[in-house]
Amino acid sequence: MRNLVRENILSMKPYTASKDIAEVKLDANENPFNLFKDLKEEFVNIIENLELNRYPEIDNQCLGEKIAEYAGVKSENVICGNGSDEIIQMIIHSFVDKDDYIVIPVPTFSMYKQYTEIGGGKVLEVPTDDSFNVREDEIINIANEKRAKVIFLCNPNNPTGTIIKREKILNILNRTNSIVVVDEAYYEFLDETIIDQVNINNRLIVLRTLSKGFALAGARVGYGIGSREIIDIISKVRSPYNLSSISQALGILFLENVDRIREKIKEIKNERSYLIEEIQRLNGIYVYPSGSNFVLIKSDKAKNILSACGNEKIALRGFSDSYTNNCIRITIGKREENDKLISLIKRVV
Repeated sequence: MRNLVRENILSMKPYTASKDIAEVKLDANENPFNLFKDLKEEFVNIIENLELNRYPEIDNQCLGEKIAEYAGVKSENVICGNGSDEIIQMIIHSFVDKDDYIVIPVPTFSMYKQYTEIGGGKVLEVPTDDSFNVREDEIINIANEKRAKVIFLCNPNNPTGTIIKREKILNILNRTNSIVVVDEAYYEFLDETIIDQVNINNRLIVLRTLSKGFALAGARVGYGIGSREIIDIISKVRSPYNLSSISQALGILFLENVDRIREKIKEIKNERSYLIEEIQRLNGIYVYPSGSNFVLIKSDKAKNILSACGNEKIALRGFSDSYTNNCIRITIGKREENDKLISLIKRVV
């Protein structure tokens, strides 16, 4: 069978996530609050009227209108996806041909590279500086030299939590001819956006999701914002009926209850400050600044911390590559979860 598989697929590793059962789950950048419990009765009333024997809206129109209202754009500027991951795929399918280049700062979200290589494209990696800040001039230079089709910028960045300043994004956009994708998956925890530029420059695409701030990771609802021209292009490769009726209904319901969402986001941001302050008190651990719902720490005792957490059924995300060696990404949890983690780390270090 191996002789039938595309050569570039054989060497790839699939995206994986831990399957260990954890009592405290701080490894996947999820929202710790199950907001569905508060909205369950309203949702039951909605799904009673769904005709699940029928296909869902083919273009997610009602959901798109709610997203447009939330994002401050027109519905023609919105495309919905099965998570923002699907929209990354759509972008690659639309613009990146075999042997075309994309540019990414590293470290960053792994799926930009994964989807590009699946499609036969090539990835140009530009290492960030020692503080994980992007080197904008290097990105601009290599994108122009290689005529890169797409530049991906994750803001705030995953897994580092670092923020790309607005002027840097605009500089990259204005000094290249590439499609610039700004992934704002963690927008709700930063509250800074570049969406106001999508109708000024039609090479800009902004990605967002309801998985993080809106606590809908299980529903897989993502969206992209861009000019009407670029959304029309991406829509050509969108799978029909790509979001289930249930996912669309959940997205609409949660967007209609955005005030409740914002209350929990405020709580998460307060817990982020608390967790950072407590860990900074400990010797031998460096905490990177974060604009997201997670923090990245670095310690020579990272392996010991991860091992101790595993024994206590606390799930964290450890890294060992050349960019993030001895780093651990910690999702912000509830106060009792954060205190349990802090207490454990204190015993280890």
